[in-house]
Amino acid sequence: MDILVELQNLKDNRLLRDDQEVEKFEKAIEDILTMKDGNHIALLCQGFDDDTENDEVMFGLIHAIESYDNIVGSVSSLSILANSFSVMLPHAQEWLKIIQKRILNHDPSRETYKKIIPTLDSDIQKVIISQLNAIKAKNASRFEQSVNSVLS
Repeated sequence: MDILVELQNLKDNRLLRDDQEVEKFEKAIEDILTMKDGNHIALLCQGFDDDTENDEVMFGLIHAIESYDNIVGSVSSLSILANSFSVMLPHAQEWLKIIQKRILNHDPSRETYKKIIPTLDSDIQKVIISQLNAIKAKNASRFEQSVNSVLS
């Protein structure tokens, strides 16, 4: 299996406009997961697009990325994920917020994330902090405590 071919299939079909694109997209995710390489998280992040026509299928990509916790461990998977956020901008900013909300809503991930953020490149830290503050501003009652916990 050629990872670059699978990546191209993922990117070419990420708008999920019809059943054929959905099938190719899901097959690419499946094929990438079978390789069990944590570094492929960065490749999977390239599959997100805010203009997708099928949010339900796109959530499958989130679940695929989350499954790497069981493959390489949560510290490694979250670190690789955070370092991959730049490949999601600007075309998948909303999906990036969804991913961050999922991290905020999962206590073990949130605690790990808090430890990882200071180790990241300063540009990535700025993106994360900006997004976390935007999440908190939009829904303070739900996210203020968890965002403050991560940023403290």
